[in-house]
Amino acid sequence: MLELRINGFGGQGSVTLAHLLAQAALENGEQGQALPFFGVERRGAPVRAAVRISPTTIHAHSQCELPDYVVVMSDKLTEAAVGEGIIESGTVIINAPQAVAVDKHPTWQVDAEGIAREAGLFSADGPLINIPLFGAVCRVLSIPQNIMEQTIMNKWPGKSGERNLGPAAKAYNSVKQVNA
Repeated sequence: MLELRINGFGGQGSVTLAHLLAQAALENGEQGQALPFFGVERRGAPVRAAVRISPTTIHAHSQCELPDYVVVMSDKLTEAAVGEGIIESGTVIINAPQAVAVDKHPTWQVDAEGIAREAGLFSADGPLINIPLFGAVCRVLSIPQNIMEQTIMNKWPGKSGERNLGPAAKAYNSVKQVNA
């Protein structure tokens, strides 16, 4: 079983990203589970969500304490996100404009904010980075691009979904490993 934790700020779409990843797992023939963490979060406050992906039935229903992957939606949260816990061989995926390496962990970087801005994906809170991050995480997890696209179109049929395909594909193809 694969466990991911998503660390972001309220309003960045952490929960939507978790649901998209769980749905992509299902559409890829695996089991998927999204675990949003709701406390007294508010827009702009640090938030987290978790995802489990498994080829077999998932019996755990608790938060992921030591995930295999940590997705950092803002490079400002990197130290806190990694400090919150990750397995020793765990991988970090960071939204950052340039390469950010995390000591002792393989790290992948994508400029999700830049991709969202370029595509005109905005909410009242700023760029919608969860769609580009969805593409990047799918690539890192080896979820095929057509499954990623199918998941987006099933979530948002029509023009809304089509609008999200380009930014997700760009991130899928531009996420890069910073260190191994």
